Amino acid sequence: MRSKRLLRSLLGAVLAAPLLAGAATVSIINGNAPGVGFNDPTPAAPVGGNNAATVGAQRLAVFTAAAELWGSKLNSDVPITILATFDPLSCDATSATLGAAGTMTIWKNFANAPMADTWYPSALANKLARADQLSEPQPDGSEADIIAFFNADLGQSDCLAGSGFYLGLDGNAPAELIDLYTTVLHEFGHGLGFQALTSGQTGQRIERTRAIWEFHMYDPLQRKTWAAMSDNERRQSALVPRNLVWNGLTVTAKSSKVLSMGVPELFVTGAGFNGTLMVGPAQFGPSFEAQPAAGPVAPVIDQKDGSGLACAPLDAANAARVNGRIALVDRGTCAFTVKVRNAQAAGAIAVLVADNADGTPPPELGGADPLVTIPSGRITKADGAAIRKTLTSGPAATRSVSASLYFNAQKLAGTDVNGRVFLFTPNPYQPGSSISHWDTLARPNLLMEPYAEAGQAIAVSSPKDLTLELLEDIGW
Repeated sequence: MRSKRLLRSLLGAVLAAPLLAGAATVSIINGNAPGVGFNDPTPAAPVGGNNAATVGAQRLAVFTAAAELWGSKLNSDVPITILATFDPLSCDATSATLGAAGTMTIWKNFANAPMADTWYPSALANKLARADQLSEPQPDGSEADIIAFFNADLGQSDCLAGSGFYLGLDGNAPAELIDLYTTVLHEFGHGLGFQALTSGQTGQRIERTRAIWEFHMYDPLQRKTWAAMSDNERRQSALVPRNLVWNGLTVTAKSSKVLSMGVPELFVTGAGFNGTLMVGPAQFGPSFEAQPAAGPVAPVIDQKDGSGLACAPLDAANAARVNGRIALVDRGTCAFTVKVRNAQAAGAIAVLVADNADGTPPPELGGADPLVTIPSGRITKADGAAIRKTLTSGPAATRSVSASLYFNAQKLAGTDVNGRVFLFTPNPYQPGSSISHWDTLARPNLLMEPYAEAGQAIAVSSPKDLTLELLEDIGW
């Protein structure tokens, strides 16, 4: 029997909060010192069905509800323990780490292990072995199966200012707050086994031993699972957006019952182009489904270096260039809505905003403006540069690029053509997010996507989610 401790923390007072659950018993170990975190005595008014009287007690009530929900879905004869704290975590005025969780230990070659010489997370190993691999309580709570940290500073002036956690249990978080309940469900999912274990950044395995996830991480380009790859092949696989899929039978069988049909797409033709490019549709203006657009692409050129920001009304030359065409502009200086409004006023039928930072896939264009009446989307920095170069250099006969923004109703959102759900593999690699989440293309949003989304369903299984189905694929 072998184990490797992944995370260890020396914490303050340890208090147990046992929970009753239908199919598994899940317990929260309160790792906070008196007066902070779960023990914060600040009075709190009831909110969203959470009637606890203090901030600390309301936090614990949310954790209790999340543990009860997970316990009702899982099947294990061995109790599951979660060491949890609220502590200051990485953040600044505009971004923050909401929380983090993972298995406390990993195990291989335990009793009843389905796969030899394969790492399993603690709670799953206990379930399969029908025995606790670490049965002796420890003073710091490190016998727990899962460790979870959540951000106690969220919403302060230097930590995602103006935001904070919503402590209700009804999923009705106001727009400026982040729903703690679904955030906790997400992090507990990681601790239960929604966690690759093998490094995507280097492709290396812990102690050169494969992990159970590798058998279901399939790369269609390489035509291999991660279990059959070298370290370098795994590292390369983690950097190809919307290619790596989860091939577990349970997830694939349920994907069509959870995810919606239809994917916004961008098809580009011209010198050096003849295919689909990645695009992040705008959150404002008409969707690609409601108002598709097709036509020649024209660059806005309003900077000395030949780029186009479109932060001011377009001059006569630029207006003539984009009128009746799809305008290509660059990200930077002003809001996306301003750029699109200026192109729209000049007669553009749609707008492509080229990113100003490397990375794929491109995020959506954020913002809101009811006066925007044309579709728009974000493309990668590399694709934007290539299109602009084609349109502004070389022989005149080759300076032509056409694009179509449309809604492909024949594709399942977030999957490949075989209904296998994409894993999140952005380029460059994002530590803590890459490979151990679903891709952001999924619709409706899945619990285990890398970013918190407003209106996330309070669910961990079909017909609203696929987290439990993935856990079942690895042995739950």
